[in-house]
Amino acid sequence: MTAQSVAEKSPPADTLQYHTPETAPQFPHLRGGDVLACGFGISAAVWVSAYLCRLPFVQAPGQVTVALMIAMVLLGGFIAARFSAKGWWCALYAGAVSGIVDLLLIGAILHDYAKEHHDAAVPTALSWTLGSILLNAVAAAIGGLLGQLFPSPRRNNILWSHIFSLILVLLTLTLIGVGGLVTAFHAGLAVPDWPRSYGYNMFLFPLSLMQQNSGAFYEHSHRLLASLVGFTSLALAIHTSLAERRSWVKILPWAIGIGVAIQAVLGGTRVTETSTTLAIIHGVFAQLVFGAMAVMAAVTSRNFHTLHPRTTPAASSDRSLTLLLLFAMIIQLTLGATVRHENQGSVVLIHITMAVFVSVLVLACGFRAWGLHGNLRPLRRLGLAIMAVVFLQLILGVAALVLWKGNAKDAPIESALVTTLHQMNGALLLATTALLTTWTWRLLLPTPSSSSSLSSSSSSSLPPFPTA
Repeated sequence: MTAQSVAEKSPPADTLQYHTPETAPQFPHLRGGDVLACGFGISAAVWVSAYLCRLPFVQAPGQVTVALMIAMVLLGGFIAARFSAKGWWCALYAGAVSGIVDLLLIGAILHDYAKEHHDAAVPTALSWTLGSILLNAVAAAIGGLLGQLFPSPRRNNILWSHIFSLILVLLTLTLIGVGGLVTAFHAGLAVPDWPRSYGYNMFLFPLSLMQQNSGAFYEHSHRLLASLVGFTSLALAIHTSLAERRSWVKILPWAIGIGVAIQAVLGGTRVTETSTTLAIIHGVFAQLVFGAMAVMAAVTSRNFHTLHPRTTPAASSDRSLTLLLLFAMIIQLTLGATVRHENQGSVVLIHITMAVFVSVLVLACGFRAWGLHGNLRPLRRLGLAIMAVVFLQLILGVAALVLWKGNAKDAPIESALVTTLHQMNGALLLATTALLTTWTWRLLLPTPSSSSSLSSSSSSSLPPFPTA
């Protein structure tokens, strides 16, 4: 039996099935995945909206901040009811979950209230707790009643573990941006203690004190958003352990959760030890964890379940190139983090040189994925995406250099925003590289040698990953 005959046993490209909602295979669903995903998604939207409104260079009125937060709950309820088979009931339950998660912020509000109404602090705590849950549940249910009028045709066949993973990815990308502003405004040591904040329990640090100092706002809000990422990753790990059949996929979110915990310790130790080296490690490790989250979103997708691998002579080259790009990206991100914290001219030159090398690798991997394997939709899309992301990264990098002020403590807002966007897009580039590597190894199989063709032919129809 020749290698060509073995290759012919692999499903040809034109037989790959991209299912419609009516023809998609059914997968086991754990009840509650939609509620958890939508609930944490609502909280993420609410927290990010509040952060953006209260940024020191924004300072939106309190009424606008509250209105936007409520709007996020309404919108979340609309989306939950539209895409969940439970309809508005999912919106109601998701709103309640969001209200419970938002209790992490209630203590900071109560601390300010207790100064003026000390005797009413305890009953107020109870009313705020119940109020947070009820208000979010009712607001989400109202949005859900509207969303139920526009049901999605896919609502009965959505993999909520995948949606939950995507929510964690988006929330963590936001956290990386928030951390970037901490670095840009030199606020990493603005709160000198950890895990407490100026002696307060982190979740009881008064909002009034947080707003008095811009450095404290950047650093403490970074800690609060990081706690939300931690709780979200824990909830995803528990849900995946109950909903997923593949044992290796069950392990992945727990590994991510451990990574998030390590990242928190790195960030706290960087403060207590005032270590620039730990700050660099903290910045790089965050992006590695973010890349793992992106992979988690990929392996829980429907296409990862259903698409068959394709045997091709180019597979070995593509696999090697994507791995090389992945390692090069990690080196480049380390150089970038060093530039942001050390501001050494020699490191800047190395960072720029490495950017050229990475760009060439990206173009090679991107054009091969888009051109050679364009009939495989995940590779075609990722090939185009990674080329677009690296193009944007180069533009942001040039803009960051033009606006770079070296060791200046008072960075202009435009410089801080551009360098932070450059950092966020770098994380996005690493995640896209991790996805391209994952899908390349998932969909492209090397052509077996003639000496091993007999043994390979007997297993060529087996899926590349275990299902239990």
